[in-house]
Amino acid sequence: MKRYTLFILLSLFAFMGKAQESVDVWFEQANAAYNMGNYDSAKIIYEKILATDMESVPLYYNLGNAYYKMHEYPLAIYYYEKALKLDPSNEEVQTNLAIANHAIVDKIEPVPQSFIVRGWRNARASLSGNQWAWCSIVFFALLLVSLFLFLRSRKVGLRKLGFFAGLVFLLAFGLSVVFAAQLKVASEKQDQAILMTPTVTVKSSPSETSVDLFVLHEGTKVSILETADGWCKIKIANGSVGWLMEDSMRPF
Repeated sequence: MKRYTLFILLSLFAFMGKAQESVDVWFEQANAAYNMGNYDSAKIIYEKILATDMESVPLYYNLGNAYYKMHEYPLAIYYYEKALKLDPSNEEVQTNLAIANHAIVDKIEPVPQSFIVRGWRNARASLSGNQWAWCSIVFFALLLVSLFLFLRSRKVGLRKLGFFAGLVFLLAFGLSVVFAAQLKVASEKQDQAILMTPTVTVKSSPSETSVDLFVLHEGTKVSILETADGWCKIKIANGSVGWLMEDSMRPF
């Protein structure tokens, strides 16, 4: 029985290794097609990789680039946003997203944020969720070292150093844990979307007969507040709220 279990595990690891090898080959093929200007072929191969349930910043970023080259800006924006969900600190993705947003119709001015909120979000977005998780481990280790120095040192100066350093590392540890947790939750939620319909009319309620509020165009990013019977209550960057048909957007 043990030999049979071992054989199954080895077979599983071998299969996973071959699957990863295939994905790596496909990724290289897609990159080669992109570099040769065969953007449609590159897109097909990138999406083939996505079909294996794999996700990564380079994959979403490259797929977004392929769609941008094909002038399919809503899908380019969609995949850039997916990449930023995994790594909000990636400057290349941020730059290309800004360029793609210049190519769409709607130019919506966001509601000004307070200094505290803006500072918090900028600090959180300075690293990816995984990087913040690693930082929390490092800060916790340094906290233990500081605690040891405070408790075991016989010199007053070293005890003070251990105490104050411990406070700093405790704060840094707490912030890094909170940032990592918030980014993980954000990456798993699908509470935002990119409009895929060329022109849509935002309604006052989830009904075709309700009052028209304003018009949006493809490529615009919206926040999803709630859903009901195939409709989504959405909010755009300037704070305006209304209802749209669920099939007019692609959540992420």
